Amino acid sequence: MKRLGTLAMACFLSAVTMAQSKLDSIQYVREIVVVSRPAMREVVPSQKLNGEMLEKLNTHSVADALRYFSGIQLKDYGGVGGIKTVNIRSMGTHHLGISYDGVQLGNAQNGQIDLGQFSLDNVEEITLYNGQKSAIFQPASDFGHAGAIYIRTKAPDFSMHNAQCTIII
Repeated sequence: MKRLGTLAMACFLSAVTMAQSKLDSIQYVREIVVVSRPAMREVVPSQKLNGEMLEKLNTHSVADALRYFSGIQLKDYGGVGGIKTVNIRSMGTHHLGISYDGVQLGNAQNGQIDLGQFSLDNVEEITLYNGQKSAIFQPASDFGHAGAIYIRTKAPDFSMHNAQCTIII
């Protein structure tokens, strides 16, 4: 019995030393290819106006562009100087979350946001969600709104191939 225990111990120690010597040598790892999954599908359906569609609308403000979305009511209080507010599902303007480039807009006085003051000149995309955006990271305040409007502006292009340089002496 002692002999069998000694033999087992010798085999174990030789296996451990062989494993250690193998780890001390240079190891090569096979190439790993990472493939991305398709974009996440929206759980809540959304309505979008972007790029050429916004240019074809022939409107000047975000409020005028929102007229083309279904399910919202646009209230225009007055002419040129009046405010334009939007509500969804007849719940009032303070139940609609409006984000401009990720910044939540709000008015502490009455909860209404004048969307007539935002020009479409620099806007790339307007998205309306009937509920919350289907994103992993979003503020908790988005869950308290009946709907949400996300306004995204155009990213500046500083590449030199489009620039023309004129030097006047």
